[in-house]
Amino acid sequence: MMRCVLIAGLISLPLAAGAIAEEKHRQLGAHEHGHGSFNIAIEGKSVSMELEAPGADIVGFEHKARTKKQKAAVSAAKEKLKSLAKVIDLSDAAGCTLDKVSVELKIEGGKDDEHDHAEKKKSKHEHDHGHENEEAKSDEKEASHSEFHAEYSLTCSSPDKLTTLSFPYFKNFKGAEELEVSVVGPKSQKKYEVERDSAEINLGGVI
Repeated sequence: MMRCVLIAGLISLPLAAGAIAEEKHRQLGAHEHGHGSFNIAIEGKSVSMELEAPGADIVGFEHKARTKKQKAAVSAAKEKLKSLAKVIDLSDAAGCTLDKVSVELKIEGGKDDEHDHAEKKKSKHEHDHGHENEEAKSDEKEASHSEFHAEYSLTCSSPDKLTTLSFPYFKNFKGAEELEVSVVGPKSQKKYEVERDSAEINLGGVI
């Protein structure tokens, strides 16, 4: 898990927040729509970032994608999240390059998986044009939860220039309302609450 790298391995600073975030990650059902988390760790010229957001924030629904439209929305969202510039805006003066990125969608809810198998068997024997809509309606009733998880590894020639960060994330994902941003820098660590109408933070004192 990148969180271990961000909090323990990379910076070697014990953070209680890391344990809390890990517990939250294990219980996807406990997340709140509109609210995601963004972790940043800076050590030397290496910068690691991690985004976790409810499926509803990113694609507008929580259940497993069934219809062609839903599957297309998930694919488009993953591609959008792979572009760090659509999530966070970094100062050009920092000279950052993206070395590695990974994006995945995690889904919790055994009932959703069981329903998936049942629907697949049924679809082999039926050719109902309204079948896709029935699947979507059934999904809305299922107690499943999904979460997008994106990790970014960067190299910045002048990380000390990362003094101000803004988040175009809110413009690109209409369901997002707030991000809890945790930053671990060479000088200190700090948490920020970033909202749609004030999507900018200053890292003065942290880097």
